[in-house]
Amino acid sequence: MPSNPNTSLVYIADPMCSWCWGFSPVMGAIRGKYQGLVSIELLVGGLRPGNTERFDERRRDTILGHWKAVQERTGQPFNFEFRMSPSFTYDTEPSSRAVVAVRSIRPDLVFQVFHDIQSAFYVDNLNVTQETVLADIANAHGIEHHTFLTSFHDPEIKKRVWQEFDQCRELGITGFPSLLGKQGEAYTSLTHGYVPFETLSPVIDDWLKQE
Repeated sequence: MPSNPNTSLVYIADPMCSWCWGFSPVMGAIRGKYQGLVSIELLVGGLRPGNTERFDERRRDTILGHWKAVQERTGQPFNFEFRMSPSFTYDTEPSSRAVVAVRSIRPDLVFQVFHDIQSAFYVDNLNVTQETVLADIANAHGIEHHTFLTSFHDPEIKKRVWQEFDQCRELGITGFPSLLGKQGEAYTSLTHGYVPFETLSPVIDDWLKQE
């Protein structure tokens, strides 16, 4: 159990945010070092929720440019053969809702499922805006398809994910990844954007000393 239940790290990200995928090993290292000291939460921030813009070659080239920049900075793998059908829209609400749905079923699996949605999109080029793809990812962690889809389509879950987007904006988050330290009701920004673990860990340590 965390040493102080009123202290937590709050990770704000989006499953379809390339810099969040780049930050994934950093977050893994943070969880490995700090999960016994503080609670670690994941909130979905909403990168492009409800986006309906047509996916064309120009947009694909723009996206791949972002991915290459992330790979160069972080070393994370990307599949640059990225191809989606013309009907694809870069709507990040479904994948974010999947994370919230999993949290309602198995909160202990949230970080694992979040990671696997990222990997499915960036490495396997799967369309993670599709519920069947998301249900398969949840099922790989032992959540039955029916159980997942029931939660995924629950009006309360649909409402909750948008409330989470709003909550993140109210916290002043305008980009991802972001990591906040929470002590009681007070929040401290620990990083806004990608930084390596070696840089971020001393920042977290200093924040923890202020408890």
